[in-house]
Amino acid sequence: MRVVKISKFLQEEDNLRWLIQDLLPDVGWTLFYGTRGLGKTTFAMQMCDALHKGTPFLGRQTLKTSILYLQADSLVDEWRAMLKRIAPTSEGFTAIEIPSRCFGTPDYVARIANYVQTFQPGFVVFDSLYNLTAWPINTESVLIPINIMKDICGNIPWLLIHHPPHSENRAAGHHSLGGNCSNEWSLLKTKLRIEKGRLVKDKEISLSRDENGLWTLYKAKDVSTDTDKLFMRRLT
Repeated sequence: MRVVKISKFLQEEDNLRWLIQDLLPDVGWTLFYGTRGLGKTTFAMQMCDALHKGTPFLGRQTLKTSILYLQADSLVDEWRAMLKRIAPTSEGFTAIEIPSRCFGTPDYVARIANYVQTFQPGFVVFDSLYNLTAWPINTESVLIPINIMKDICGNIPWLLIHHPPHSENRAAGHHSLGGNCSNEWSLLKTKLRIEKGRLVKDKEISLSRDENGLWTLYKAKDVSTDTDKLFMRRLT
C-alpha cells in the first residue's frame, strides 16, 4: 500500500500486456457465461490453444502463454473427444477427474494449488463454477470459491466458466460475480458480448461456427460477388 501524487502516478510506466490484443489483458479474472450447450467450453479451449501456440484468436494477436485448463464439467471420455475436435495438437495442460464441489475440501484445494505452482501456467481456466463450489451460488457466499481461485492463481490471470439459470440470460449470483471480476463476457449464438472490461474498446464481436462447431469471426457474405458470378454464368 502506498500514497502517491496523481501527477506522479500517471508518469509511472504501464506494465499491462495483452494476452489477446485489445480483448484479454494479463491481469485480473474473467467471468464467462452463456446458456448450457452453447459452446462456452469449445470457445475457452480454442482460446487456450491459441494462447499456448501464440497463434491469432478471432483475428487478434496473442501473447504466447502456457495454459492450465481445469475440467470439472465433463466426464473424462467426453473431454477427450472434445479435445480431439477442438485442439488435437495442444501441448497445454488439463486437470481431469476433479471431484464435484472440490472447493469445499481443503485437501482438494491444496492439490489444485499445487498443480498451478508446479506447472506455472500463464493462464488458467476453471470449468465450471457449479461443479467446483460447495456454497449457494445465489448469495454473496458465491465469493468464497472466487476467493479460493484468487488465492490459487495469485497474479496469474484466469477465466471462470459459469451458466445462467434456465430461461435467464444472466449468470446466477451475477451481481456479486459481476462486481468482483475484471472482465465479464457473455457468449450468445452469434456474438461475444463484453459486458465489463475497462481496458477493452470493443463491446461486441460477431461470431459464427464452422462445420466442426469451432468458433470463428463472422464474415458477411459478399452478395455483389455472388451476383456477378451468377450474371457471368448466364452470359456464357
